Amino acid sequence: MFELVYCSVAQSNLTSQDIQDILETSKKFNSDNQITGCLLYHDHEFLQVLEGDQQVVQDLFISIKKDLRHFNVLLLAEGEKESRTFAKWSMAYLELNANEIQKHGFIKDLKAFSQLADKPTHAIDLFWTMAVHILND
Repeated sequence: MFELVYCSVAQSNLTSQDIQDILETSKKFNSDNQITGCLLYHDHEFLQVLEGDQQVVQDLFISIKKDLRHFNVLLLAEGEKESRTFAKWSMAYLELNANEIQKHGFIKDLKAFSQLADKPTHAIDLFWTMAVHILND
């Protein structure tokens, strides 16, 4: 099993429909290619972890880097691992605006979850660390 974590910055004109298009395309591709993972989006920042066959994940990342809906695509970590962290999700997705985060106490809950979540690899640990960082900014 191979995993890859990256972050990027969304174009300022990115719309909710653009995000829905990304999700629909991702879910179909990921399901067809046994890719799992999680995509977080907050305040024009993306953070994503992808899991699957190494060649498929790396080819997908090349395609993701070419997508003009975001820029400053930064590979944070990649490598082999024993098993999937997001095995049940072809693409878990979460987007919260600032009002929802404050209303639901989401940052506090995410911080608690990130401390309790299983982090079998450096990449997954980095994913949770970055998730909390993005929401704190």
